[in-house]
Amino acid sequence: MRSLILALTLLPLGAAQAQTSTAQTSATPTPATTTGTLNVATGSPTGTYSAMFKNIGRVCTQSAYLRERGSSGSLENIDLLLNNEVSLAFVQSDVLKARQQIDKDPRVDGIKALLPLHREELHLFALPSVVSRNILGQTKTQGVAKFEDLKGKKVAAWGGSLITARVVGAMTGLNFEVVSVKDQESAFAALRSRQVDAVLAVVGQPATWVKTLSGVNLVAVPLSDRMKSIYSPAKLFYPNISAASVPTVAVQSVLATRDFKTPERKKLLLAYQKCAVSKLVNLQEDEGMHPKWQDVDFKTWPWPQYK
Repeated sequence: MRSLILALTLLPLGAAQAQTSTAQTSATPTPATTTGTLNVATGSPTGTYSAMFKNIGRVCTQSAYLRERGSSGSLENIDLLLNNEVSLAFVQSDVLKARQQIDKDPRVDGIKALLPLHREELHLFALPSVVSRNILGQTKTQGVAKFEDLKGKKVAAWGGSLITARVVGAMTGLNFEVVSVKDQESAFAALRSRQVDAVLAVVGQPATWVKTLSGVNLVAVPLSDRMKSIYSPAKLFYPNISAASVPTVAVQSVLATRDFKTPERKKLLLAYQKCAVSKLVNLQEDEGMHPKWQDVDFKTWPWPQYK
């Protein structure tokens, strides 16, 4: 953990948060007019967070009082939760740790995990590399063919992926330049116009938008010893991009809330928590549920539990 703290202190998180806070949400928030109506920050309407939120709603009648609020992802979700604009938020655990250990924000200590969820994989995209040969017959590869090629390059990221990019860059010693963009569309526009050399996105696979991509490669991400305190090994499977699996790393996500004490709200949250845990088999086996439920066991809590 000491190595984690040393790595995280190298990162200029505040700037990333300031840039991301201006992102537009993808859904209009629903005012919590009564104790029984709570807003939940998810992410993109085509993302894993939104899908899993809807899945719980199918099996738990307790979700009737929850209203989804779209966002740009984990970084914005934490701010929405801390600023009392939502009551629950889907977030990456590495972004929570970074907010606590980099920004030293005391409010983060009041955040609790209502549910530990799936692991989210780091997706690193690059354009196909080009191999050239000089007059002496020597070859040179241009672009990003392997992870080490990121050194000195520009990597686009948005939302919580901004923090992951900085953490991974510091922990691996590559210290590539992280370029903040508004969203996935902006990131790939920058990649295809060669304003950046790669795109880094943290999302639970299979991500709908990744399955529509073409003309890009997935670059393998190795798990260094320093990264093992936060990340775990994983593999990506996208036949539209690669015929074989691609090694990468993953970070666990959580459905977080504040440490509410009022009896009415506490009762609602604990009932929702209890229902989701009791319906895990349904979430894993019912047709139409997101495949990431196979990765959930509700046993590993990467953040203090709401009780």
